[in-house]
Amino acid sequence: MECPFCKAEMIKGYLQCGTALWSTKKHKVSIFPGKNEQYAFRVKLPMVSGNYIESDCCPKCKRLIIDTSAYENNLE
Repeated sequence: MECPFCKAEMIKGYLQCGTALWSTKKHKVSIFPGKNEQYAFRVKLPMVSGNYIESDCCPKCKRLIIDTSAYENNLE
């Protein structure tokens, strides 16, 4: 995949995580989204369990591209 930012060839890999949430709000304690909060992806496995999200990383500009279409979300 070509990086959309700098056009370098990206490296396919995995973001290793237990639970993860991308949302429009910063969370200080928990990663549970609020009732009216928008979120693009939520991975619900406990932190002690191995989990990964496929992604592409640019070796030049160090940006990640993540396809979140297979994860729980509430964006419309």
